[in-house]
Amino acid sequence: MQFTSKLTEADLSEVRRSTRSKAYWLNLPLWAGGLYIGTLRGWRMTSALLAQTPPNWKFVAILWGAPAAIIVLALFERKRNRARQLAQMNAIRPDVMTFTNDGLKCDGPNGATALVPWSGLKGWREGQRVLIVERTEGNRFVMLPVAQMSENDRQPIRQFLQSHIPPINQ
Repeated sequence: MQFTSKLTEADLSEVRRSTRSKAYWLNLPLWAGGLYIGTLRGWRMTSALLAQTPPNWKFVAILWGAPAAIIVLALFERKRNRARQLAQMNAIRPDVMTFTNDGLKCDGPNGATALVPWSGLKGWREGQRVLIVERTEGNRFVMLPVAQMSENDRQPIRQFLQSHIPPINQ
């Protein structure tokens, strides 16, 4: 069972979603609360500036334009960083990964090979686009793109993995 090792942006997004820490969901309401308080304060300041005679439109435009520009810039920078991260990750990944009876064999450029034995893997989980095989050492995992495979092609992979390592509950 061979896998081409190069990932797409959609594959990497699925990996990010499935490997999020539990603290991510704690930070979400805190972020939303901070956004609410910031918007409320901005609205109060806007009301005070527009209540002046004459209204200070220039400062109101700066008050709302600067944060909007920062948000747009942050979103652009995030997208650019993700594209750079994907390119770097694909550059260092092996060309082909193969499941063998001994473990996961990685064939890289210039004839380089590596073997991760089954004892070095602790479990696996499957998404719609990516199969994630977790390693026993540290917080590492191996990402295998399976988006191009049909359900019939994935079934033997699941059976082969279950015979060597247990599935991880999501």
